[in-house]
Amino acid sequence: MYNQLLVKRLFTYLKPYRAEFILGLFCMVLFGASDGAIPFLVKYILDGVFADQNKQLLTLLPILIIAFALLRGAFGFGQEILMSRIGHKIVRDLRSQLNKHILTLHPGYFVEFGSAGLVSRVSNDTLQAKTLLTESIASVIRDSIRIVGLICAAIYLDPILALIGLVAFPLGVYPVMRIGKRMRALGKRGQESVGALSTLLQSTIIGGKVVRVFGREPYEEKRFDEENTRLFRTMVKGDTAKALTTPINEFLGAIAISAVLLYGGLTVINGTRTQGDFIAFLLSLFLLYDPFKRLSKVHASMQQALGALDRIFDLLDTKPAIIDPVTTKPFPSYTEIKFKNVTFRYPNQEVYALNDVSLDIPQGSTVAFVGFSGSGKSTAVDLIPRFLDPNKGEVTVGSVNVNQLKLSELRSKIAMVSQHTFLFHDTVFENIRYGDLNSTKEEIESAAKSAFAHDFISALPDGYNTMVGEGGFALSGGERQRIAIARAILKNAPILILDEATASLDNRSEREVQEALSRLMVGKTSIVIAHRLSTVLGADKIFVFEEGRIVESGTHEELLSRSGLYYRLYNEGKTAGV
Repeated sequence: MYNQLLVKRLFTYLKPYRAEFILGLFCMVLFGASDGAIPFLVKYILDGVFADQNKQLLTLLPILIIAFALLRGAFGFGQEILMSRIGHKIVRDLRSQLNKHILTLHPGYFVEFGSAGLVSRVSNDTLQAKTLLTESIASVIRDSIRIVGLICAAIYLDPILALIGLVAFPLGVYPVMRIGKRMRALGKRGQESVGALSTLLQSTIIGGKVVRVFGREPYEEKRFDEENTRLFRTMVKGDTAKALTTPINEFLGAIAISAVLLYGGLTVINGTRTQGDFIAFLLSLFLLYDPFKRLSKVHASMQQALGALDRIFDLLDTKPAIIDPVTTKPFPSYTEIKFKNVTFRYPNQEVYALNDVSLDIPQGSTVAFVGFSGSGKSTAVDLIPRFLDPNKGEVTVGSVNVNQLKLSELRSKIAMVSQHTFLFHDTVFENIRYGDLNSTKEEIESAAKSAFAHDFISALPDGYNTMVGEGGFALSGGERQRIAIARAILKNAPILILDEATASLDNRSEREVQEALSRLMVGKTSIVIAHRLSTVLGADKIFVFEEGRIVESGTHEELLSRSGLYYRLYNEGKTAGV
């Protein structure tokens, strides 16, 4: 029943291509039914031409055979190409839907399941869905029609021989069904192993420097080899199970054909059956064996594909943790941000990341969040663009709860630069243009100049057309950061979040970028998370976080005069030279 639901759901993707599918089905029916005509053609050749010495029929037969072959070939080609086109279209649609759905999922989902595993579902599992729909199910339809046509022909030609010849075929169904169940479990396990292997490989490539500096090449080799061996064993078990269908069918087919040959041959010798009748029947039995064998293998492949389909729909059925409200409010004309008794705890964590936090960020002001690592600063910032939703309390922008705003509109009003800068595997130009896809070349260069990035970009081998490499690793940390800042400058959003934005820069670069950021923050509501307290001295207000609570707030001078946690953080920073 569950398999039927999966296939039924897959068939919903056929709706846009109904006309092509019906045409392909028509070709399948005619192609499959044409098999039933072959035994009769052979019978009339043997009995009509050779037994009756009919020369007129002999001269007509080549034309009939060629016409028959052309028609059969046309129907065969039609059903193959139509089903292939439909399959590729459905793979395209599935991949687009998966990508669209993945973009709605919470960032924590990728931490839990791994990006490489998701890539495997989008790239590999969707191909299995195509196999299921356009090869397996198409084969079931086509070969079932062939089997029905050939059985009807066999019964018409000789009911007694048909009973003898066909009695073995039902015996092959049970082992095929058992093997199919095994194949589905192994197929799903194999796809999961492919995802795990991709995750390990991706981690090794991206973290290559870490692997080498710690001398962990043997450790990574061992981890990869273990997973690779696990995948190898799963695949071999699957292929072994699939391969068993052939000898089972060969053996049962041999029994059926031997019985037919013995009984039918005796009747021909005794003169109770013509050679044409017997050979035509024997041919129908031989032709029947091929589609039956294909169906046996297809069942195993279908079960394997159903495992992949299961993984695809598992992903599509994952509900986004953050969604648009049913009824949305327009984005307010002013950007004052308030936290009202906000409490948040990450799933499976006992300690609260934020505990009853309240704060006010006036429009156009610059505030700083400071505190030790893990004190709740980044969590608080993530609540503003709704990367997270509070368990209690509310976050408002311009007196409107962010939960009542359309996600795309809310996030369009926020620019963010973080310490861990991500650049796309594209050109410098396209990475900056990501801030505003409608921007001109002049605007992009202006943003780069404001971020003090234009000079080093111009010195690159291809200037703005230089590829930055995966994650931007073809550039230094400071260069990546300045491109990210140029991207934020280009976006020109009214709310600006800087999460350790200058942490990766040297002193000279930091001064230049800090100057650019100071100009950028004018007129914007800005939140700065800073490890280097020297970068927040001019903030209108500083909030000091400790263990998920705000323990102090005020200007730099006010907080120093209280000799509290901020005073200690500031003096520790001075001692460390930051």
